[in-house]
Amino acid sequence: MPHTSAAHAGLRMSALTLILAVLCVQVHDGGPLTGADVPVTSWAVGNRSAVLDHAALLVTDLGSPVATVALAVICGLALAWHRRSAIPAVLVVGTVGAATTASTALKLVVERSRPALDLQEVLETDYSFPSGHVTGTVALLGITAAILLGRRRRLVRVCGGAVVGCGVVIVAATRVYLGVHWLTDVVAGAILGAVFVTVGAATYGRVHPPVGTPAPSKPLPAVDRVGG
Repeated sequence: MPHTSAAHAGLRMSALTLILAVLCVQVHDGGPLTGADVPVTSWAVGNRSAVLDHAALLVTDLGSPVATVALAVICGLALAWHRRSAIPAVLVVGTVGAATTASTALKLVVERSRPALDLQEVLETDYSFPSGHVTGTVALLGITAAILLGRRRRLVRVCGGAVVGCGVVIVAATRVYLGVHWLTDVVAGAILGAVFVTVGAATYGRVHPPVGTPAPSKPLPAVDRVGG
């Protein structure tokens, strides 16, 4: 079973990395996969309202890299206390930290400009691809859910995955709505975050066996018989 899980994780990570690489090339070269970027941003900007503005700004503040790292520390400590082990804390903080670092590095490689300043509700002047907010959100929610729910019943895992998905979509939508990211930026952020969640979840499965797993049976000591 561990070998099977590791193989599945490897395949998943390889597929995600391949998709991300294709998206990087498309964005860098202005390929057809970026065709929806401008129309989606134009539609979002054209449908703004005061209520949505306030909601989007609140969500984007909660999903900022600084807030995400702080939440990772809090979630990690809570999971460590719950599991009576430091491993969950290390994995949560490590997954979020690694994903955030990778996002920053990828921005410098692709060097994609953000939408025009007159479209932005909040000022962002660094590179846009991928979205650091979305990368961090996927990493934090994903690894936390994997540790909490990875060995629960299927229905519980599905519900947890739906909650994580909703959170990611909300953060991604606000970044496009605020005019600071293109659609492909947030998609790439989600994929990049998922890569690190896959690694973190696989690591947790290997170093932290399921609760209640029976210990290997030990042979009974031989008993010397006296007489017949």
